[in-house]
Amino acid sequence: MSESGGQPIYDVCLSFAGEQRDYVADVAASLRERGVRVFYDDYEKATLWGKDLYEHLDWVYRKAARFCILFVSEAYARKVWTTHERRSAQARAMNENAEYVLPVRFDDAEVPGLRETVGYLSGTSLTPDEVAALVVEKLGPRARENYFPPKPDLLFKALELEDPAEQDQAYAVATNFMNTLRRMSEAERRLIAQLFVYGCKSELPENVHDSLDLIRRELEVTPAETLATLRGVRSLGFKAEERSDPDGEGDDLVVVSWDNQVVYEDDAMDDFNMEYSTLVAVEMLTVGSGDRCAQCARNCVEAMDFSNLSSTTS
Repeated sequence: MSESGGQPIYDVCLSFAGEQRDYVADVAASLRERGVRVFYDDYEKATLWGKDLYEHLDWVYRKAARFCILFVSEAYARKVWTTHERRSAQARAMNENAEYVLPVRFDDAEVPGLRETVGYLSGTSLTPDEVAALVVEKLGPRARENYFPPKPDLLFKALELEDPAEQDQAYAVATNFMNTLRRMSEAERRLIAQLFVYGCKSELPENVHDSLDLIRRELEVTPAETLATLRGVRSLGFKAEERSDPDGEGDDLVVVSWDNQVVYEDDAMDDFNMEYSTLVAVEMLTVGSGDRCAQCARNCVEAMDFSNLSSTTS
């Protein structure tokens, strides 16, 4: 559910007393790293600012998430705001007659409406990361859109980067490439995915190249249309040139590179950006597509789902 009655905008919402905040904060952080859309109040400060919290939190805990996790304790049972959140969550569970409330217990406190027969996790025996892992298992497979993981370790592995400073540099370039993709049409993204994932990479980190005839066969676009599309994305940092076979025996090629147009004040960052922008973009699309077929690569850029860049979300 959402404000417009569509799908939930959160995978889970977290209801807890302040006494458990440190534990819940770690759960929320672990969930976020795993690509879970989580309602946790510290992540929502700007959203909550100025709202009627009684009304807004009722909507969050009753309508906005797939599951509500109650972190149950003696403090939770006696506080006013947690009671409000719990009642909203229980109203949803009763109306739908389905699993919605997922308790994590810290003690044996009695909570109205929460039966002893309801299965729960133990917050005293499980770590926050273990709770987060079980939440992901509970959620099951999820389609993501417009998603870039906060820790793309598989991208760093593909780039052979172990130095944290270089990983930070690659992350900055990759997120800017993500922003570039957001500004492109689906047809433009499909073409770039075809080139960067399946083009010849022998001239990296400078560029990739591919046969215009192969592109025609894969995407059903003429060479003239391919070149016109590439000219149309020059303002986003893409450079393309046609290269003919000097002997006239092979296919005509298109050679493509991408320059991250952000200018950095840090010299090391700027040097990395100038040398490796194309390589980062190529590996981002290659790893992001799961190293699978051309259709998987196109699906990746159409949904803008780069879960495969992280071992925790792939």
